[in-house]
Amino acid sequence: MKKKKLEIMLQSLSGFTRPKAHLEQYTTPANIAADILFLAYNLGDLEGKSVADLGSGPGVFSIGACILGASEVHAVEIDGDAIMDLRENMRRTGCESIRVFNGPVERFSGKVDTVFQNVPFGAQRRHADVPFMEKAMEIGRVIYALHNASTREFVIGRYEEMGGRITHAGEYEFQIPKIYEFHRKERVWRKFLFLRVENQGDKLK
Repeated sequence: MKKKKLEIMLQSLSGFTRPKAHLEQYTTPANIAADILFLAYNLGDLEGKSVADLGSGPGVFSIGACILGASEVHAVEIDGDAIMDLRENMRRTGCESIRVFNGPVERFSGKVDTVFQNVPFGAQRRHADVPFMEKAMEIGRVIYALHNASTREFVIGRYEEMGGRITHAGEYEFQIPKIYEFHRKERVWRKFLFLRVENQGDKLK
């Protein structure tokens, strides 16, 4: 499959029908998700691999991993409404083998080859991204993550403290539409830090 075809498929997915501000729920744009997923595919981190999508929301990374041949996909999501959106996307794409875990990331257990996560910015709750980082390093051999770009130094330092080696780093910029009452503008541009982290620690032994 070509990246553009995957992007078109991801573009057709339902987003959050009932987004929650306290969970900082924003849908990852299809073009950016496709870009990250194809990097993972080309580096051998997807096809035939086990995957966890932490804070999956409607499942853009879960669905993409399924389409690109992951052997198993775990979608971890605390919000029941988002899981309804995810299950609808699973049905529409034929990815009904995705294993859905309804609960906080801290309670998910098991080991996987690859983790995807678009973590909370921490604007509503400070350091809301930390449990995601810690769980990813606990369960995954390779992590693909999107973070608030302004936290770059902290995030990279934290991953490295936990035994992570940064192999790829970059930035994405995308529009966030006005979906919450406190939003004053119709759309705002936000910068996201993208990281690929290889787990060099001993937690998976």
